[in-house]
Amino acid sequence: MGGKTALITAIYRKNFSIRNTIFALVPKTQITDAKNIYSMNPAFSETQSHSLPLRESINEKGERISPVLPDSIRNFLIDIDGTICDDVPNEEPERMATVLPYPDALSTLNKWYNDGHIIYFFTSRTEAHREITESWLGRHGFKYHGIIFGKPRGGNYHWIDNHIVRATRFKGKFTEFIVKSTEIEVFSEEE
Repeated sequence: MGGKTALITAIYRKNFSIRNTIFALVPKTQITDAKNIYSMNPAFSETQSHSLPLRESINEKGERISPVLPDSIRNFLIDIDGTICDDVPNEEPERMATVLPYPDALSTLNKWYNDGHIIYFFTSRTEAHREITESWLGRHGFKYHGIIFGKPRGGNYHWIDNHIVRATRFKGKFTEFIVKSTEIEVFSEEE
């Protein structure tokens, strides 16, 4: 086993944090099978190999906890409809095959992938849309590591996690990230 297959296997075997977070979010049947993703996505190349340099982490009690990626590698969870292409509701799956990708989305996501970042699509499309979605992504040349189907619909998301979470609201164009201070909600540290 080599190349990208080894990478995906490493994610699922060694990075329990990613695997357990994904499995906690959606049923196992809604996650693209990591062992078969390369055969489903022709955009992958076995010669492009990235490894996950996970760092072991120890908490303040001296106990081992979930490993983390270096700050230089990001785990991107990216929506599909309204983010990499026009917003197509689940009730109109015939449009999913013909919608065009946003050009800046394709080039930006593939650049992130080539730079060694982890690319997962996290979509409100359902398992019934898997074939059309994977075919569309492959036909347009998107490079990615996996897809998580069944994201709750309706927006107004609030992600709670023990790892660092950065959220970026897509407003129509992929550009470079900038640092901006804004008000956020956090848990009270009072006990």
